[in-house]
Amino acid sequence: MFPSLVNCCTIDWFVEWPQEALLSVAENSLKVVGGSEDIEKLALICVTIHESVSKMTVRFYEEMRRHYYTTPSSYLELLKLYLEKEGVRNTHQL
Repeated sequence: MFPSLVNCCTIDWFVEWPQEALLSVAENSLKVVGGSEDIEKLALICVTIHESVSKMTVRFYEEMRRHYYTTPSSYLELLKLYLEKEGVRNTHQL
């Protein structure tokens, strides 16, 4: 029916990252924050936040009948947002 539309479309398929991958990415991203003990705790918190949001998307769909997707890029955005806010906080402490 619309050959140019069908020929030019791309499907992006996202799968969930395993918990070990989420943890590894967070630990590597948060190295600039502080000591290794702090990094481990922060990384676990970030993983927990991401996983809980993923679980809540199921509930959101059941109640609102609207889809919400958590992707690897949304996890990276979470880490980026934390690092930006941490930078702002450190600037105000000077």
